[in-house]
Amino acid sequence: MYQVGLVETNPHIQFFWQTLESFSQENLCRFVKFACNQQRIPCTCPCKDGNADTTHVPPYPMKIAPPDGSSGSPDSRFIRVETCMFMVKLPQYSSLDVMKKRLLYAINCRDDPLSG
Repeated sequence: MYQVGLVETNPHIQFFWQTLESFSQENLCRFVKFACNQQRIPCTCPCKDGNADTTHVPPYPMKIAPPDGSSGSPDSRFIRVETCMFMVKLPQYSSLDVMKKRLLYAINCRDDPLSG
């Protein structure tokens, strides 16, 4: 789940999980749409071997990685995602408040012409 040296005890990772835990169901759905461009994450899916009775966990474990580059203050940077990989590129925000503001902005932003 954690990429490039990140661990669950990093303060900004804890802020991230605390923020998601505080979200309403509607905002959690928006986060899923933002992070992997799906309406929901499937629980199981048909196995690739063609046997309809066999299921496995889909290849949708969320990955959390540092942002690309290192320019500027982390608090001024935006959260980015790679939707095809369900990868969230998370700046090292300095507080829970900054994390919440940035994450709410990300999941509610409609400035991206590719967003649905």
